[in-house]
Amino acid sequence: MVAISVLFSLLGSSKSKLLILQPGDECSGSPFEKSRSLISEHVSTEALLSAESQRQTPLGAALRRAAKSRCAPADETVLAVLRRWYFARRAESGFRLLGFPRTVLQALVFDEWLDARGETLDACVWLMPHSGSAPSAAAYYRQRGLLLEVTEADVQAFSQP
Repeated sequence: MVAISVLFSLLGSSKSKLLILQPGDECSGSPFEKSRSLISEHVSTEALLSAESQRQTPLGAALRRAAKSRCAPADETVLAVLRRWYFARRAESGFRLLGFPRTVLQALVFDEWLDARGETLDACVWLMPHSGSAPSAAAYYRQRGLLLEVTEADVQAFSQP
């Protein structure tokens, strides 16, 4: 229950920087959707990748090839798209980044981006599904003491009056 109270306090801050390991479409109706703010940016990795895929760029072509072969896009491709978003955003604003990072390599590179801008991550949230395993990045953030593991039952219990 401590994790959920920490999560809700972070969601209430417009400057908090959160990673949410679920893809964006799995978070609708969750506390992340309800915590939208004009100051804190809500970004879906899936939406960024989809938008890039529709462009006639080398990255878009790489994403279309991965989708056609039903493979996850290469880390390098995902990182190139997310890097553009990260360094284009206002540094002083918070963010809720959905669906990234998925791998340890992506998490390590994201840490380098944070260091380059003198920013720190407040938490990485894994809204644990009823079944399925955590992305490999979850273990990385657990080891660093930044992972908040939250279940749907925790969210519902905390939200009850």
